[in-house]
Amino acid sequence: MKPRTKFEKAVVSANARLKPIQPKAVEWAVTSLIPHYAFRTSQVHCTCGDCGTKFDKKGKYKYVRCPHCGRRLQVVDTLKRKQREATYFSTLETIDGLQVQRVFLLQVVYHKGKAMHFENWEVCRWWLNSNGKTALTARVRLSGYFVDSFSWYSDIELRKSNYVHTHIADTYVYPRYTVLPELKRNGMAGKIPDVHPMKLMERLLSDNRIETLMKAKTHKALAYFLSYPDKLDKCWASYKVATRQGYVPADFSLWCDMVDCLDRCGRDIHSPKYICPINLKAEHDKWLAKVRNMERRRQEKERLERTKAQEAEFYKNKSCYFGIVIQDGDIEVSVLNSIEAYKNEGDYMHHCVFQCEYYAKTDTLVLSAHDREGNRIETVEFSLTEGKVIQSRGICNKNTEHHDRIVNLVNAHAHLFFEAQKTA
Repeated sequence: MKPRTKFEKAVVSANARLKPIQPKAVEWAVTSLIPHYAFRTSQVHCTCGDCGTKFDKKGKYKYVRCPHCGRRLQVVDTLKRKQREATYFSTLETIDGLQVQRVFLLQVVYHKGKAMHFENWEVCRWWLNSNGKTALTARVRLSGYFVDSFSWYSDIELRKSNYVHTHIADTYVYPRYTVLPELKRNGMAGKIPDVHPMKLMERLLSDNRIETLMKAKTHKALAYFLSYPDKLDKCWASYKVATRQGYVPADFSLWCDMVDCLDRCGRDIHSPKYICPINLKAEHDKWLAKVRNMERRRQEKERLERTKAQEAEFYKNKSCYFGIVIQDGDIEVSVLNSIEAYKNEGDYMHHCVFQCEYYAKTDTLVLSAHDREGNRIETVEFSLTEGKVIQSRGICNKNTEHHDRIVNLVNAHAHLFFEAQKTA
């Protein structure tokens, strides 16, 4: 990819003059980022994965210190003689007034009886100038499913970035780093938070809110708002109020969701009364329940508005059956004669006869079976095409003791529906 802009030409020039990685950076990565094992083949015989020497250690334990090299090791019960580990790590450097994040792949091979062997390869370099512009120089990425599909014999040249380069750049950074004066001014000094380094540097140069979080060393808030910038826009004013009150959310995801629920419920999201709860989870669940109730009422209102448009068609198709009542002793079965009756039936019986819009079905009738006092027993669906009951449900869709009696009663009087249909 040929450089087109002045910034890209500066990147290409600086890219060619970068020096190899310092051995101390690789040593730090091996020490801090790679697991160190003691391979145990019995209850006492262990082999150090770092120096390859054997030693005995009695007892049950998860970690042990090698008596030869002094390394603290994680005990692994295995008969394998060889094991590989790999990880990415980064360094931050400055050159020609540009910030560069260099991303390396580190691979380690443990072999019983031998000292640990490791190699590292530079994969890509993310470049940043003081205005927040970014560019990428990287090796050729081969097509394939795996992330580590790079041509290690290709040169690190200017290329188009994709999700893979962004993903592998989210790594731990070698603690001894240098940054641009603008980044240092905006708070990037000392220990780097556990966030994406390049995203952090970009936002530090463009968003004073991230600068505020960085200088205040509120790393949990910084990590969350970097990952969810829309939440930062929504909750920033509320977060400042909470901070002035000395309130620190135990869970920023839960807290931001609660603030969103408060806003949807019309509450003041700048009031400490609401945004600084003692029990965050309880308050979150409380306002979430209110939002769900609001949504349920809104959906019911929309459904009722839709039914008004279907009301004329309902009366056209079903009015000829209105007034039909089937009786058998203390049980009466009558046709539901309005959409409102469908809603009342569904609310009382706790089933979906209204929500699923049974009133819009042209080939079925819905009847309500009740006793002489008007207490509902079951809701019956009768198929006009099949000429029989296809389902009858009690409260919460459960059958009652009168189920078979109701079904047989309606089926025995099926001729009433067809006679009403002929006279319509």
